[in-house]
Parts: sequence; C-alpha cells; structure tokens
Amino acid sequence: MEIRKLQLIGGSSYMVSLPKSWITANSLRKGDELVLHVDTNHIRIHPKKCSSVSKGHVKLPRCDFSFLKRFMHSLYVQGLDEIIVEGDFNQGFITRMSDIARNLIGMEIIDAKPNKVTLKCIAEVELVDVLNRLSQIVSTMFQLLETGIKKNNPRELLEVTKLERDADRLYMLAVRQENKLLKELSCPSKWSDLRFVLGTRVVSKHLEDIADLLYSFSIKVSASPSAFSSFVPILVEAKRVFERAYAAYTGSDVLMAEDAINAAEQLQKVASGELLCVSMLVRGVGEVAFNKAVRESASED
Repeated sequence: MEIRKLQLIGGSSYMVSLPKSWITANSLRKGDELVLHVDTNHIRIHPKKCSSVSKGHVKLPRCDFSFLKRFMHSLYVQGLDEIIVEGDFNQGFITRMSDIARNLIGMEIIDAKPNKVTLKCIAEVELVDVLNRLSQIVSTMFQLLETGIKKNNPRELLEVTKLERDADRLYMLAVRQENKLLKELSCPSKWSDLRFVLGTRVVSKHLEDIADLLYSFSIKVSASPSAFSSFVPILVEAKRVFERAYAAYTGSDVLMAEDAINAAEQLQKVASGELLCVSMLVRGVGEVAFNKAVRESASED
C-alpha cells in the first residue's frame, strides 16, 4: 500500500500525485483521460482505454425459447457491450429474442438479419445505484407485505410479484456491472478494488435472494392475509434490521453493522420458514458491511 499526501493548489483545488510506475505500466501520457468511480469512502481510477467497447460473437447451437433465454441471460451478465448472435433465423426467432432483450436492462436489438442479430447495451448505470435500487425494492416488498396483511388486502400482495421481477432484472444488471469492473481490474490495480467488487457481488445476491423469499411468502399470504397477522411484528423488525444492515454497508459504519448483525441473530430465534431465511441473509449483509467498514478504516491508517 502506498500513501500520498493531499495537496492544495490554486487555493480551492486538491491534487494527489499518481505513481510513476503505474503511469508507465499503462503507457499513459500528459492529457490522457482517466475514469473515476467515486464511492463514499474511496475512489477507483483506471485508464479510459480499459473501458473500450467489448464485443462478443457467438453461434447459437439451439433456438428453442428456454435455451435461448438462459443463453442470452448468461451472455448479458458477462458485461459485453455488443453481442452478435449468428445462425439461421426466422422472424419468429427474432421476435423471441426481442422479448428476451426487453428484460435485459439497457440491451436493445440494433440490427436483425436472417443470419445475424446484433444486440447493444445503450445505457450503463453505476453499480452502487443498482444496489441502492435493489435495496429500495426489498424495503418496499417488506412494506407491502405488512400493509397487505394488516388490511387483509390481496391486491397489495400482487405488487410484490411485480417487484420481484424488477429485482431479478436488477440483479442481472448488478452481475453484469460487477463483471465489467472485474475486466477493468486486468489493468494494474489495487487488491482493495477486487475485494470491493466481490463484496458487492455477495450483497447483490443476498438482496435478490431476499426478494425471492418475500415473493414466496407473499404467495402463501395471498390466500388469506388476515391469517398471517402474527407475522406482522416480525416483518416490521426484519425491514428495520435490513435497512440498518444496508445503511451500514453503504456508509461503512462498523457499529451500525454490529447492531444489525445482533438484531438479525435475535430475529432468527423467532422467525420461521421464509422469514427465517430472510433474517439469515440480512445477517449476511451485516457481516459484509462489518468487514468492509473494518477494512476501509484500516486502510486509512
């Protein structure tokens, strides 16, 4: 680890010098552009050339819908900016591929021929924004379950299904962005960058799994919401602990993370079924938050 002093220049601007060895290794010169990923407690820098458009050419071995859907989802999460699929296609196939692309955030068909279909990602989102939206969806699912049970209103629970689909789409986008960052780390980079990406992968998976469990719970509840009134206090507490665990993760707050872990462990003692699994995953988010906070505080010394 290297330590550099922050310098004040011009009375209002700050500057940090970059290691000459890093500049040389990346063949950088004065005027070259660098990409900055700004987070709460750290900034990741890499040469802009590392973010060049990545393309993939594939020949599709099968054209049935279930295989095509799984195949395209897998290609999407690899972080490719442009995907060219080659084969012998009819209009029905192109329609099916268009339906699949509709569920891949930012991915659009830009060219469709009988022997080649080209998909391109037309928008990118910062990974932290994807995680934040996933967190918001999970919190809303908790709230809808609580309200649906209290009001004995199955319609509230139908919204949980829609949010679960959104969570699935955002999770795929999170994995895609994580894979893109891992590719950028092929450039000279600090080990902390890799740990950051691995941490976000664990958290995004936990968020998606929580959404799936809340959806499964909503299916049970929808038959007779009032029969699940005894679960409301657990849902309220689970929502509170989840939001605290995620806030500890984004804010790198070790004490808040410790509080969330302890609260999740207490929740495990009274929860059952899907909500027991949810509390275990919430504890997992808290543990990632705790380790992240400790690591970043140690790096500051």
